[in-house]
Amino acid sequence: MKKMKNTESADIFSWAGTDIDRVAVILDLWTCETEFLESKVELLNCYYEAYQHTAGSEERFALARVITDIMHSRPHLDLKQDYFVQVYRAEIDCLQSHQQLIRNILDHQIDKQRQYLQRIWRDDHKGSFYDYGLLPNFTPKHLVSLGGSRLALLNVFLLELHPSLCLVSAVYHGLVQAHTELCHLHRETSSTHKLCLRQKLLQQALQSWRDLPPPGSSYSAQIQKDLFSDVFFEDPFLVQNVGLTLVRSAAEKEMMQGREKEAYAVETFSKLLELVTIRHRLLESASETAHLAQLYRNVASELGFDEFHLYLRPLQFEVAEQKYKTEQSPVFITAILEDDSCVDRFIPSHLPLSIQELDENQIGRFSFSSEESVTHLLNRHSLENLQVTLACQVTQKNALMSAVKLVCLCHWAESETSLAESERVDVLSDKDVKFDSKPESNIKNSSPSKGSGRTPATLKKRFMEAFVSIQLEKCGLRDKMLNSFMEKKRAMGGLIKTPEEAAKIKRRLIIDFLNKFSTQISQYCVRAQIVAYYYSLSSILEEVPSVRQSHFMIGQASDPRVTLNSGGDPCSDQRTSHCQQQLLSPDGKTLQNLWCVPHFSEVLHMFKTLHVSACAAALHHTLQIASALHDIMYYLVSFSRLGNIDDSFSCRRGEEAPGALSADWGGAEGIGAELQELQHQVGCLSDPSSPQSVSRVLQLRRNVLLLQFDTAVRNLIREEFLSSGDVASYQSVNDNMVTALSLLSNSIQSHLISLTLPVPQPLQTPGCQARTMYPWRSFLACHGLFPLHVWDVPPIEYCMQLCLSGLSDRSRLQANAAILGVSLLMEDILNSGREAEPVRLYGNKDDLLHNGKQEEEDKLCTETEEEEEEKASVSESLPLLQGPIRVLSVLRGFLLLMKQLQVFKESWARTHLGVQVFTTPSLYQQFVKLYRAEIFYPSMRALARHMGKEQDYEVLLSGSQSLLPPPGASEGDVKTWQLHKLLESAECDMIRAVQRRISRETTLVISERTRHHTRLPTDLWKTSSVKYSFSSERPQMVETFIQQLMEGAEEAEGQLRVSQDRLQQSLTQLSCSVMERERHSFLLHSQFYEQILQQETQLLYHTEQDLKHLQTSQASSSQKKVSDVCRGLMLEVSALQAQVAHLEEEKRAQEERLSLKFKERYEPLMRHLCSTCIQLQGRLDEQQLQMKLDVSEMVSRIRGEGVDRMIKLKKKYGCTKDNDGLKLTQLQKEEVDELQQENRRLSVLICKLKTLSRWRKLVDQEKLHRQLLRAQQKEITSRCEALRVKMTAEEEVVLLQEELEAARKELTQSQTECSRTNNLLDRKTEELRVAQHQSAQDARGRQELDSYRVQSLEQMKADVEERERQLRALSEQLDRGSRMNQIHRQRSAKEIQQVRGKLQQERSFKQEAFQQVDRLQIQVNDMEAALSRSTSTTGQSRTYYTMSVSRLSATSPSAGLHRAAQQSALQLGSLTDDATLQDLAAEQRQQRAETARSRSHARIERPKADPTRLRVLTAETSLPDL
Repeated sequence: MKKMKNTESADIFSWAGTDIDRVAVILDLWTCETEFLESKVELLNCYYEAYQHTAGSEERFALARVITDIMHSRPHLDLKQDYFVQVYRAEIDCLQSHQQLIRNILDHQIDKQRQYLQRIWRDDHKGSFYDYGLLPNFTPKHLVSLGGSRLALLNVFLLELHPSLCLVSAVYHGLVQAHTELCHLHRETSSTHKLCLRQKLLQQALQSWRDLPPPGSSYSAQIQKDLFSDVFFEDPFLVQNVGLTLVRSAAEKEMMQGREKEAYAVETFSKLLELVTIRHRLLESASETAHLAQLYRNVASELGFDEFHLYLRPLQFEVAEQKYKTEQSPVFITAILEDDSCVDRFIPSHLPLSIQELDENQIGRFSFSSEESVTHLLNRHSLENLQVTLACQVTQKNALMSAVKLVCLCHWAESETSLAESERVDVLSDKDVKFDSKPESNIKNSSPSKGSGRTPATLKKRFMEAFVSIQLEKCGLRDKMLNSFMEKKRAMGGLIKTPEEAAKIKRRLIIDFLNKFSTQISQYCVRAQIVAYYYSLSSILEEVPSVRQSHFMIGQASDPRVTLNSGGDPCSDQRTSHCQQQLLSPDGKTLQNLWCVPHFSEVLHMFKTLHVSACAAALHHTLQIASALHDIMYYLVSFSRLGNIDDSFSCRRGEEAPGALSADWGGAEGIGAELQELQHQVGCLSDPSSPQSVSRVLQLRRNVLLLQFDTAVRNLIREEFLSSGDVASYQSVNDNMVTALSLLSNSIQSHLISLTLPVPQPLQTPGCQARTMYPWRSFLACHGLFPLHVWDVPPIEYCMQLCLSGLSDRSRLQANAAILGVSLLMEDILNSGREAEPVRLYGNKDDLLHNGKQEEEDKLCTETEEEEEEKASVSESLPLLQGPIRVLSVLRGFLLLMKQLQVFKESWARTHLGVQVFTTPSLYQQFVKLYRAEIFYPSMRALARHMGKEQDYEVLLSGSQSLLPPPGASEGDVKTWQLHKLLESAECDMIRAVQRRISRETTLVISERTRHHTRLPTDLWKTSSVKYSFSSERPQMVETFIQQLMEGAEEAEGQLRVSQDRLQQSLTQLSCSVMERERHSFLLHSQFYEQILQQETQLLYHTEQDLKHLQTSQASSSQKKVSDVCRGLMLEVSALQAQVAHLEEEKRAQEERLSLKFKERYEPLMRHLCSTCIQLQGRLDEQQLQMKLDVSEMVSRIRGEGVDRMIKLKKKYGCTKDNDGLKLTQLQKEEVDELQQENRRLSVLICKLKTLSRWRKLVDQEKLHRQLLRAQQKEITSRCEALRVKMTAEEEVVLLQEELEAARKELTQSQTECSRTNNLLDRKTEELRVAQHQSAQDARGRQELDSYRVQSLEQMKADVEERERQLRALSEQLDRGSRMNQIHRQRSAKEIQQVRGKLQQERSFKQEAFQQVDRLQIQVNDMEAALSRSTSTTGQSRTYYTMSVSRLSATSPSAGLHRAAQQSALQLGSLTDDATLQDLAAEQRQQRAETARSRSHARIERPKADPTRLRVLTAETSLPDL
């Protein structure tokens, strides 16, 4: 028993699939989902921070859409993959790459914005009216992070705002569009391949952003300075100063005042604005041209062409020469490979502007880098030159885009063509192997395979035909332009008077050149679009092979020489098949085969030999036919796919889902019927071979199909769901159609550029006047941020699937019935035979009153008259509503009318019911009742009155319960009158709304003026109330300040005088009031936010308590027991389900076995019955033949008897007529009888042969049946054996799992031991690593010490050598000084000897002088003594004075001689000392100065003396100088 229990538990576990580690799977799912959500949050934070900087409502809505898309993005799991982790990893990688890209872009934009703000607010000017329109400045204080704790972008300051960050939504849309185009080009349908493409795209975008060069780096330095430099023209104040300076100078020179000055100022600043716009567009075009030029170079290098095809050698107008051969023949690039003599191999060092290739000296000379250059550009001629420059650059950009687009699309078309050809070759080779036994068929089947194969050289040469040489396309046109300039110059006498005239002629010629070049290069863009449409059509037809084989003819790669040499002559017998494989005739004027899908190589060469205008017209017709036919086919296939149900189980098993189209939605038969109807409509045209008429019919048919689906989704499908009470389906369709139907129509999609640069009101964006007055803005609004698409095919299937994506099978059937209902309405319109057209505004023939929609085929302002003429001609030639164009036009008008009616009906419902969407069926029933009462019934009464059947209509309404239209009224009239009534109601509602608003605002103003309390009237003007609100008191600061100021003011002579103290006191009181007001406001706000925080805290606390109670309850033992029981029950249920499936499989096998046994049992009986039936059939046939034989014999016998009787009667009555005719007839009848008998015998033989063949067939069937029964028995036996083996294998698996569990336990123990050992080993290894690291550090320290020691020794050695060098230099200087000193000493000794000799002579002279002085003194004394005795008192005093003087004179020379002697002694002593020579010289100079001063003083103080005395004194005083 125990063993049986173990076996049963093992069976339960095996049947329940417990070998799958569900916990690990859930853990992987949890981990992947967590990482995915974290990456998504990081990306959302980047967009959310940009959202915080956005100010406009439209920009915020665009960013909110992007954030919502990212929030709802989920990983697209592929059930064919082994595990889901790979998809999650790829999705996380995409989110991280996306986040890094957006973060880098936004950080860069923030840095640029800060630099720009610092530039424009550098002077910190405030309050000037010139600041209007500038971005707000920021205060660099208080850094904050808008993304919370995680840093998403750069930290910004508290008051920092950058509204330009809203443009990040354009980056997201650009990435989405690029991914969509890549998926279309690669034809990727699986989610895994699409995810890989998106991953590669984001990685490439991130790498391109990191390697992004600065703007203008491809151009020369001069162009970067003149055009791309932001030194001057990027500063708004400098540009503004230019305009103000011009206005000021003009006003001073011409004495302008008043309106004249204002008009001149407006004109000047208009020119400045035009200049700014032209520079912006020129910068944008030049940057895009540089990027496209790089792509063009890459394409040229891949195809084997050189770079010089991009450039044209600059040639000025003045130096050009006459060229007589300027007619440009069609350019075939493959001929250039053989003979490239016509190509100029000029390659400049930098990428030039397009105008520089035509005229660089005059038209292309401009600069935005200085005030003088900008001032020079502000005149009419310079602005026209800049406009021509911009036109040249835009044309060059478009040419490069056309060339790159054509090569790209041809590359994908060639890849698909080569793949199809390789598959065809494989199929033919398989046929060769299959029919190898027949040599003749082998030869026949092998030859096409060889002919269909393409060598790589042929494929490359065929692909090279798509290359476009810009140089060759420009060269001939430029030669014509230069010849025209020379002709005009000769016509003016060879001399142009002024440069302005020359510039005017050049501008006209350049514009003519650009028009011709644009017409010529646009052909390549049209060819690229044709290739794209037929490439997409081929991919659609591959999925519907039956339609492709029955209706279409797929073109093959053709030799371009055959296409070009076919000329314009009619097709001969030899080229009949070739002509049938062409869409249009070689001259482009005749439709040959509408269902031909040409190869891209044929598209590249079609109509190339025609004139440029004829070629452009033919290509335009081809594009119209191709686009319309593609959209029709795409719609039909997409509509048939709406009924397909994906078999998810088969997908999980790895099988492919069935690709057959649903028959309920048309299927292949419905598509074929639609195409036949289209062919019938084309055949009913007055000229079925006219491309214009055929394209018109196809375009109308395309519009009717799309409008039919649009009308069904907007009107009938939603009404059907609401009427049946299916609100969920209604909500799904209502939400999805907003995005899907706008893509299917030709409505203008709103985007950031159209919001920032809109077309001024009331002009319509696509209107004629808008395109004429504001061409650039109208173009941006119509075509959006990305006007240049590589893939122009509309996503029809995506939009149709999106509309019905959330519906169940039953709801889809209802939708199908609604679409059929639209078809019935269209048939009723055609059967009524009346016109139906949408409502138009009076005086506006271009724009429809249909939510901004337009008629796609009405070429605005240019083709309206042509269309009316065409309609008139058709109506004259055919009966009413019989021509295809007329029929389709009426259907289109009716569908547009229904669309208008639905739009206004929804608007009326929003106005009268106050709801945006019907959420309940009762609400919809209320709307229906109200609509019938207020709109339908009055409009039908008005229609009946208009038809003159008002009384009949009243009688009809009185006798029926439902509202019906008047009898005889068509569906178009009913819709039109309802729409008129809705328009009247809308007009009345608008008038009432305006009146209510005027009344409300007037009441608010009056109530505000009559209020008496001090609070602000915020409760009057606020739109909605909040739960926690506060009302601030109205501050009385201004009134109080005025009152205090007036109290101390004195009025005198009409003036108020306020003292300084009073003013200071009032200002102090005002500042205190302001601070009090701020404090009070802060308290109010803090209380307000504290209340909100308290409420949120309470809610959070209650939530936490609930979670805590829930966790506690879950952690209880009873819950654990219940969970264990539930787990066991789940295992038992899983095992029982598996066993039930196994028993059902056994039951099915047993039933098959029993059926085979019954077949074996009743087989002899059935065989005997069949043989009996065959015998009876044979006898019955024999009986019939015998009966026919007897009857024929009786008839022949009776006929013979009759003939004999007739002959006897003739003889009896004497008839003279011959009886040869009767005999002849009898003979013929006898022959016929013999032939019939022979025929009967042959029939008997045939019956016997049939019987024999039936018997043989029955025997063969019996043999085959027995073999089939044996095979089925073997199959059943083998199936049972396989089941038994499976059961045995599962038991073995269970045993092996038990052994595996035991082995796992042992392995766990060994892993534990191993981990312990590894830990010990790691610890020892770590210790060893630490020791090794320490020893390495010691060795490194020793090495560093040794190196430092060596460096120190080297440094010391260098220092010693330096010092030795210095010592040697000093010793040399010392030796030189000693020699000089020795020479100086010798010279000094000689001078001393000379001085000694002179001193000896002077000494002898002085001694003689002293002696003479003594003698003279004695004489003077004697004379004084004699005079003293004879003089009086006066004489005594004089004698005293004389004696004193003489005494002084006597003593002074001796003192001077003493000093001189001492001086000379000192001098002699010092001269002997070599070390004090310089001191001696200084002392001598000082002594000379003192001697001079004493000499001057002596000259002033001493009395006059005789000359001898003076001479002696002078000699004495001059001695020290020696």
